[in-house]
Amino acid sequence: MRRSTLAKGLLCGVDEAGRGCVVGPLVIAAVAAERDELPLLKALGVADSKTLSPRRREEIFEKLRTSFRVGYMAVTPRRISSCLRVNGGDGLNELEYGVMAELVQSFRPRILFVDSPDRDVRRARRRLLEKLEMEMDVRCMVKGDRRHVLVAAASIVAKVVRDRKVEMLRRRLGDFGSGYPSDPKTRKWLLENLGQAAIKPYIRTGWATLENLRQTRLDEF
Repeated sequence: MRRSTLAKGLLCGVDEAGRGCVVGPLVIAAVAAERDELPLLKALGVADSKTLSPRRREEIFEKLRTSFRVGYMAVTPRRISSCLRVNGGDGLNELEYGVMAELVQSFRPRILFVDSPDRDVRRARRRLLEKLEMEMDVRCMVKGDRRHVLVAAASIVAKVVRDRKVEMLRRRLGDFGSGYPSDPKTRKWLLENLGQAAIKPYIRTGWATLENLRQTRLDEF
């Protein structure tokens, strides 16, 4: 049964960081505020996280955490791997919709702004509504972190949390770079460490990058 007890006037933005990486977690974050609080977010300098320096993101993150409603979830590589269609799962988008729905349940916003995982925003909206347990005005948009300040705020939270977790992993596993397949340092690290049990919990199996690197290693023999 859908619940309609929504927080009066509360708005919420959702975004992620690390969707395309091959090493480390995917972090999905939500930031909620009343409509009359939105100018405060802009005054803090909230913008698309990709346009801000790491130091500036950290500063804004701390202010968001202490002054606004903030939530986030880190999705492990193992969970991501299990959801991939190549591994028999329903796909990464479906995983994201489920995590997003879980995150915003406690906020109960009247309007939810989402940086859409799917370029078909109508389909994204429909799939997310199916996951939610309450009525809600869901607005999915492409490049939402550039279009709405709450989505931008969520992008900052997701990026800072993921960066912190990646730094902890580097201390444990060595410098693997950014964790993205386009990063030469990440590819070199994977090529040198594939097959080691110690890294298995932290990499996403089924990613094309891994399969290509495995083939590269085989071709060397």
